[in-house]
Order: sequence, then structure tokens, then C-alpha cells
Amino acid sequence: MSIGLRDVLVWVLVAATGSPALPGWAEAAGATEHETHDSVARAPEVLRWDAGAFSFSVTATPGRDYDAELRFASPLPSGDPVLDTVVLRWYRARQAAVPGDIPGAGVLLVHTLHPDMPVATFLARGLRQRGVDAFVIELPGYASRVGAERRFTGATTLIRGAQAVTDCRRAFDVIRSVLSAARGVNHGGAGPTVAIQGTSLGSFVAASAAALDGCFSQTFLYLSGGDGVDILERGTKDAFHVRRALAHYGYTGDKLRALFEPVEPLRLAPRLDAQTTWMFNARDDLVVPAENARRLADAIGLDDEHLVWMPGNHYTSFLLLPGVLDRIAKELALAGAASD
Repeated sequence: MSIGLRDVLVWVLVAATGSPALPGWAEAAGATEHETHDSVARAPEVLRWDAGAFSFSVTATPGRDYDAELRFASPLPSGDPVLDTVVLRWYRARQAAVPGDIPGAGVLLVHTLHPDMPVATFLARGLRQRGVDAFVIELPGYASRVGAERRFTGATTLIRGAQAVTDCRRAFDVIRSVLSAARGVNHGGAGPTVAIQGTSLGSFVAASAAALDGCFSQTFLYLSGGDGVDILERGTKDAFHVRRALAHYGYTGDKLRALFEPVEPLRLAPRLDAQTTWMFNARDDLVVPAENARRLADAIGLDDEHLVWMPGNHYTSFLLLPGVLDRIAKELALAGAASD
């Protein structure tokens, strides 16, 4: 894998946040088992599963950058036990560096195409320093979820798109359960505030997951757009590499369109709340063209306040992530105040 501008930028961003010391509770080893239940409602049929009670584990990870791992079964299993075990990396909130701590708020972060998940890691570190619990999900085919059949980076996530989307939806219930126990936050019976954020590849998964039944309090999409097949066909760089990988596995033409259709953000966009959804896109993006970003924004019904245009391209815009972090923290604080 060659090192390009994207890698340099994201590594600089991740390094800039540092690695704060772990809190005392994370020094103990061993997993604890817990139970919760699916709260999903009105999901489209192709993304529906038999909702019910399920278990999840929490394992402290002393010595790692994140504080614990949460594991649970995917609601749409593939038959590969490794691929079907969802992993969340929990970056437990620190005391906010500035006034305005957001007790009980959590954000599910859905990572990019990059196998090391550097952007999600940067965002997670930044959120926990702002008093927000952050949870980075490992999408199918990444990190510990690489199954027996290894594929090119990103291909498994797209081929298993419905699984990726429903994994994020089930993650909402796990996060809400964990934060309710860890923080004791009730918000008048509604439970903790749980938002979702996705970047590039992760933004397509996040948009569809948020649209299933509106469970997430806010949706923050970074470098996102609509019509995934068109993006693959017209986009360059990352889009080109993903298109070539999918073609290698036989996904071209009608087969490629059939693969995307169930989880296409444009199809699900009308289910998103335009008042609690934000898109951040780069004006000169050649991977997710501005035209595709506008199509998704129009399908959601976003106004100018919720569609933010940034200078730069798909990679240089990463330098503006600190401002996006501040915006996420601000919106979470406003939502928390409104629910108290």
C-alpha cells in the first residue's frame, strides 16, 4: 500500500490529539457480560431482522488507545463467526477541556475506507476530550472482523452492506445500554443522547443506518453523497480503487446496482430528519463529487445551515476536522440541554 497525501494528513491529525492516560477503571482485565434488546422499528424489509433480546460483552483494554471493546452478534449474520461478531472500540469520555461537559452523550463513529481507521480514531479522541463517549465500529472486513475469505479493502463492507447498516443500528442499543449504566443518565426516560457520524465510506453506512427508524439523536455525515453506483463510476482515487475491487469480485453493471440498491442513501434519505442531520462536504472533492453531495442533501431536505461546504478536496479537507468536532459537540450539548 503506497503512502499518499491522505495518509500523511490523517496520521498528522491522529498524532496531534495524543494518547491520554487511561482512567483507573480500565486497569482491570476480563470481560463482563450484559443483556439488552433491539429497539428497532419500521425498518425496510430488506434491512429487517427478528428483533429481540441479545447479549454483549465489555472488555477493558489497558495499554490501548481506547478504553474497552464491546462485542455483540450481528443481526444479519453471514455465517462466518469472525465476520459476524461486531466490535465497538469505546473511547470513554474525559472531563471536557473547556466548560460545557456533555454527560451521558455518545457518538457512534463509522470509519473510512482506510484499513487503519485513522479519521475515526482522531474523531474519537477529540470527542472524549470534549466530554463525549465515542464508539468506533469495525465494519465487516476490517480489523478483527476479517473473515476466512479476505477481500480488498472496503469490498467486504460493500458486499455485506446490509449487515454493516444493521450492525450500526444494533450498536445504538448497545451504546445506550452501556451509557445508561456507566453514566446513570436518563433524560426524562428517553435514555442517553446517542448520535451517529460517518466519514466517506462510513458516511454511506451511517446515513442508511440513521434512516432506518430515526433512533439516533443527530446524524453527522462527512464527505458523503448519494447514488453510490454513480460515485463509483465517475469518482477518482478511492472511488476508482473500490470500483476495480468490486469488479474483481464480479460486481459490475446490473449486479453492482442490485448490490447497492437496498442500502442506497438516496432511497432511504426521506426517512432522515432534516433538522438533526448535517452534511460536511469538500467543494473540490473528486471522490464524492459535489453533484452527488447535493443530490443527497436535496433528498434529505437540508437547508444551507445543515449543508456545510468546505474548501479543499477529499483528503485536504481532513485538516478541518477539529472544527467539525466542535460543531458535533455543540449540537450534542444543545440536544442534551433540550432534553433535561
